[in-house]
Amino acid sequence: MKDVPIDGEAAKTATEETKCEIMPIWEVLGKRWSLLILKNLSTKEVIRFNELKKSLNGISSTVLSERLLDLERNGLVRKKIYAEVPPRVEYSLTMQARELETILKELNRWCGRWKGPARRQEEQVVASPQERKKLSRG
Repeated sequence: MKDVPIDGEAAKTATEETKCEIMPIWEVLGKRWSLLILKNLSTKEVIRFNELKKSLNGISSTVLSERLLDLERNGLVRKKIYAEVPPRVEYSLTMQARELETILKELNRWCGRWKGPARRQEEQVVASPQERKKLSRG
C-alpha cells in the first residue's frame, strides 16, 4: 500500500481528531502517580488506603486521596465505604480500568526494553574498567 500525502489542513484535522479522543483520559492518566496507583490496584481485588499508600513510596496521603478521587470520578476506581467504627474503605478497579491492565503490562515491557540498554550504557560511561566488567556480566 502506498502512502498518500496529506495536505496541511487534512493533517491538522487528523491530529485534532486523535487529540480529542485521547486528551480526556490522558489528563487523568498523565497526572503523577495515577498510573502507579492503577498498577498497584491491579495486583489485588481490593486494597485499603494505607496498604496502597505503603506500596507507593513517596506519595503523600493528600496526593493519594486526590488521585483516587480523580480516578473514581473518571470511572476507573471504585470506592466502597463500610459502616463500621472506625470506617473501613476499600478501593478496587472498575471493569473499565481492568481493560487498561493489558496496556499497562505492555507499557511496562516497553519500559524494560528501552530502559535497559540506555541504563547500561549510562552506567558504563561512569564506571571504572573493573566496574564495567562486573556490569557486563550481569
